[in-house]
Amino acid sequence: MAATVDQTKIHQGPGSLWLGCAVPATGSRLVIDSNGNPVAPGLNPPAAPSLSSIAGGSLGAATNYVMLTYVNLFGETLPSSESSLAVAAGNLLVVASPPPAGNATAYNVYAGIASGAEKLQNTAPIPLGQNWTEPPTGFVVNTSAPPATSAAGPVFAGAVSGATTLAWTPKIEALSADQVTAPIDARMTAEEQSIEAEIMETDYSRFRAYLTNCIYAAGTDITLPVGFQSYEELSFGGLMPVSKLSVAVVSPRVNAPGKYVVSQLYCAYQAQALSMPFSREKATTVKVKFNGLADPARPVGDQVGKVYRQP
Repeated sequence: MAATVDQTKIHQGPGSLWLGCAVPATGSRLVIDSNGNPVAPGLNPPAAPSLSSIAGGSLGAATNYVMLTYVNLFGETLPSSESSLAVAAGNLLVVASPPPAGNATAYNVYAGIASGAEKLQNTAPIPLGQNWTEPPTGFVVNTSAPPATSAAGPVFAGAVSGATTLAWTPKIEALSADQVTAPIDARMTAEEQSIEAEIMETDYSRFRAYLTNCIYAAGTDITLPVGFQSYEELSFGGLMPVSKLSVAVVSPRVNAPGKYVVSQLYCAYQAQALSMPFSREKATTVKVKFNGLADPARPVGDQVGKVYRQP
């Protein structure tokens, strides 16, 4: 057989890192558009809310209409479909928490007394597992309506410096026998999958989605110099849950415009220590390393992630 080179199998192209991607079902892939952008929402809306009522307050009888959204570290999903309940006089509406889903951490309640006129009722996202009860004063009416677009991911991580690297590392243990000098077999005992990148855009609002031991805040501080009182910050310290999300690298094929190589970890956590060098000579960058976690509910061979290419 002659030694031939198939240039279509040689890949060279930049990698775009995406955070909070949708997790495809087994046998499917992360769907991208013609520009390489993931198209499916990273977190779907909740199902239509479950409603009930309890005795309390002195409100009159009314039919209540409710929609819910999930909230994650990126933002808020599209709203659920609408539910309604006729609540008798002297009773308060109770909205059951939606079940855990994906990387959702909380939910928002939108309610009103007319269909399609729901307004946000909670001042802060409600932790999953905690029901919401209407206050005795009734619904809030001067707040925001349900969002028209999802802000719950996927999110582009920003410009990177150098290569974005996918590593799939099986741990192989050799089996030996006293009767022979060489190993007689080899078996996989563990594995590690990771995606590494060096991010050039130090966007603190994106960091909060994957840096485990930090809290993001933004606002105005009147003690700062006049004209420069806006700030955004990351604060550290204390025992906090480990953030987990799906990450993907989409790399265009330079010899085949419109086609891509897509690498994805279904569930991963950021394992790299935060290091932000400040220098006159080089831009500040942040190195990240996402380690994949297995989903035992998926079939063997598809529990952590996949790579696919468009030939």
